[in-house]
Amino acid sequence: MPITPLKTKFGKLIRDYLRDAEIRQNDLAARLQISGSAVSQMLHGKIVPNQQQLNVICELLELDRAQAFELQSMLSCIRTGAENMRSPFNEVMFSLRCQRGLTHQQLANLSGIPASHLQVFENCFEAVPTLDEASKLAPILGCTPAALLQSAGVGGLSRAAIDQLTAAGEMTEDEVCEAVGAYRSERQAPLLNLVDLEKFDGKSLAVFAQRAGKVLELGERDLPEDTVAVSASGRDLAIGLPGNIQLLVAQTRPAGYRELDLCRTEDGKFVLQETRRNNVKEFRLAGTRKPNTSPAVWKLPVLEMIIRPTKPGAKMKQ
Repeated sequence: MPITPLKTKFGKLIRDYLRDAEIRQNDLAARLQISGSAVSQMLHGKIVPNQQQLNVICELLELDRAQAFELQSMLSCIRTGAENMRSPFNEVMFSLRCQRGLTHQQLANLSGIPASHLQVFENCFEAVPTLDEASKLAPILGCTPAALLQSAGVGGLSRAAIDQLTAAGEMTEDEVCEAVGAYRSERQAPLLNLVDLEKFDGKSLAVFAQRAGKVLELGERDLPEDTVAVSASGRDLAIGLPGNIQLLVAQTRPAGYRELDLCRTEDGKFVLQETRRNNVKEFRLAGTRKPNTSPAVWKLPVLEMIIRPTKPGAKMKQ
């Protein structure tokens, strides 16, 4: 087989991973049970490994899922001769992200999934999200976790995935074949504007929310009874998103939810903050201002964040 740009890139990528892991070519040759010369040809794009050998390479290098997906997709493209193969999942991810006017980094900040993984989800034919990843992305992209998983599967969801989604309250059995759509309307949450929370003292969200004149349909999502919806703009929260942001918040955070909070600071500003292992990060997606150093008066756990972008050329409502 002739050397192609894709084969050269494939070999260089493995070579870089070997260098980063401080693994010698001879060690890889011994693990693959091939000659050192064969490994050298592989790393320079003259030959490519078979599927079993690629699995061994990924295991030896301890690559993460995104890195393994990328190598697998490149190998598939080399073998088929189609260097720009895109799966239905690739197309769905790209389309929904663009519809909401989000960059990879913005979607990474909102979902907690690294931007490098998101790029793999849009470009690597073999990429498949986990249930956890689909559940984080779906509310932001305006679809169901089931829809994302279905777009990445062959012949629909697996039995295990259906059982997981049903147990998590993300879908019911008769939604298995549903493509993309809203949740069924059974539950409602009070809907407040962000400015309404200027009078909130941080003590009893459920009581405070009784003044809300509007409601949001929650459908069948498994959320706390005191869940409240808050509508804001990207400008209100200073995160540089052209459109409306809808937050689902509660008084306390249920187990398993991301450490993301809507905060009111002593200087009267609303900010989104994420607690991480070593520090607290404030969202500044557009880099429009310095982090707010004013202490928080109160915090409300954010259970979901839904982005509704302004259509191109449309003016945002005041």
